[in-house]
Formats: sequence, C-alpha cells, structure tokens
Amino acid sequence: MPELNNPLFDSQREKAGSLTINKYIFQYHWALYKIITDHQDLSEYAVFVELHEDVIICNSLDASTAKFDFNQVKTTNITFNTNQLLKKKKNANSILGKLIKSGYEKPFTNSLDKINLVSVNDYGLKLKKEGTKLKVIRKVDLSDNQLSELEVELKKEIDINGLPENIQFVVTNLPEDNYQNVTIGAISTLIHSLYPNSYTNANNIYTTLIDELLRKGKETYDFALWDEVLKNKALTSIQVGNVIAQFTNIKDETSIDAIFYDICKELKLNVIHSKQLRQQFNRYRIQRLSNRSTLQLDTTKNITKLIDENITKDIVEIEKLIENVRASLPAKILKQFPSDLEIKSAIICEFIMIDQ
Repeated sequence: MPELNNPLFDSQREKAGSLTINKYIFQYHWALYKIITDHQDLSEYAVFVELHEDVIICNSLDASTAKFDFNQVKTTNITFNTNQLLKKKKNANSILGKLIKSGYEKPFTNSLDKINLVSVNDYGLKLKKEGTKLKVIRKVDLSDNQLSELEVELKKEIDINGLPENIQFVVTNLPEDNYQNVTIGAISTLIHSLYPNSYTNANNIYTTLIDELLRKGKETYDFALWDEVLKNKALTSIQVGNVIAQFTNIKDETSIDAIFYDICKELKLNVIHSKQLRQQFNRYRIQRLSNRSTLQLDTTKNITKLIDENITKDIVEIEKLIENVRASLPAKILKQFPSDLEIKSAIICEFIMIDQ
C-alpha cells in the first residue's frame, strides 16, 4: 500500500505548547529516574512533584526525622553561567534566586538537606581548581571570585547573606532526548541488581509508576497532615516496591510451588490448612519484596540467620526448624505478626527464598 501524504502537513504556527509539555514531562521522568537509581541505597523515601519546587525527595516516611532535597530541574539548552543564573524576568526572581527562596525562611528550612539546581548541560561556573569538570558542583568547589559574584547579586535580589552551604549545581545523567527508554532501562538494571534470577516486565513497572507520578503531580490542594500529603501527593518507596513485586517473579513459580507443597506435606497439613498457609505466605512474600523498611530488612536478616544456624546444627525436620527459629526471634520482630500462622508463613518464605 503506498504511503499517504499527511493532509495536515505544514509548518506549525505554535510549538511552544509542545516544548512546555516536554519540559514538564522530563521533570516527572527525572523524579522517577532519580528514585529508581537511588532505590537500592535507600530504605525509605517519598518523591513529590510540583510541591514548593519541581521535585522534592524525602529520605524517610517518618515526618519527625524526614530530610528533604529540593530540586529545580532545567531542560533549557544553555550553559548556566553567572548571568544566566541571575538574570531576572519582569516581576520574577532569577533562576538561582527562585531556587533559594523556595526553601529560605520557611517552616521546613531546617529540614532541608540539599538544594539542587539540576541541568541537562554542564555549567559555566568558575571552579576553585582550574581545569576540573564536575558532575556536582558544591559551594566549596566555586572559585572565590565566582562565589563573590553570585553572593553580591543575590544580596541585591533577595537580601540573603551568602550562598547556602547546602546548594548544589548538578548535571543529570538523564538525557533530554530518549528519557523514557533510559528510565525503563534504569528499572531493568535495578531489578537485575536486586533480584538477578528474576523475571520482570520493566515496561509495565515504568507505565504504572509514571502514571501515578503524573496523577499525583496534578494535585493542587494543600494538606496539613503528613499522612494526607503522602497519600495524595507522593510516590513512596512502599508503592514503588509494591509495583516492582507485582510485575516481578523473584524465582520460578513452579519451583516455589513445589517446595511449598513439599513443606505442607511434611507438616501433614490438609487442603484447607495448606490454603490458609499459602495465603499468608503470599502476603508476606509480597511485603518482603516491596517493603524496604528497616523493620522488614531486620526481619529477613534475623530469620535467615536463625535458619542457617539451625541447619548448621543438623536440624533436618521443617517443623523443628520453624519451632526453633520462632522461639529465638527477638520480641520486636515477633510483635509485627498477629498470629502463629503468619510467623510460620514468614519463616517458610525466608527458607524458600534463601540464596534467591
């Protein structure tokens, strides 16, 4: 079939809308890319888009201990030098002034860990060590003259005494073009690193997570309570873990089924009791994959350590193994399980998943 000419082919009258959309979509992808590439190093986190700043990343789900990174993300195809950073538009702050004001003299100022300007291009800032090229430029990396230039102008603009110690100028690894595929690739890399023997669908994980970020980024209401803002505005480490678990098989399901039902047979469980145990087993397994909290990591560590110790002592009966592990678990681990069946399912799950 011959190719048909486009009946709408002509020079577009207005392209600013498409460029603006691309800018904002890039910010959402940068937020997702950032937490995916940092996921393995963080036990808990939450990411907010369009809340005080382009992207806010929080290192905890506990409001009393949470620290925040404010990130202003720029896709402008320019090299940010002194003039670009401090150039003011009519009735608006400069790029640097706006970034600093977003976290300056606010109720949360003392909880800010870093204030980042994120760019797809290198910066044109003069560094203390000539000839160096940095991915992350901190205040201490700037030359004395460069620092003085910035601070003099910021004093005039926003009346601030000195550049904040926690400010950083960051060059992102996420390219402005093809950022969707790079993000999907980062997801694949993460899953392979976490679970080398897994079967996963990175595209489904990506689609689910970016849709959730976009949905929550559009929320314009303010929320006075921490739980409310997490629910309505944040993508959390728990949610990311749940999505990863949903589309990832950590070990061949046939192998898991075979080992599980061998255990049920050795425990002499009937069909109903086996089904009840399997329900709790599945629930714990999903939690184990999705929840990277300190408590979950400690739970896995404690149970697997006790399993190994008992096997080393030549304990070869599964019922005896379960009893010994349960009896030796710390109280803080045990109290998270409301029933004996849930404790048993957790021990069985960790036994099956060892070395996987």
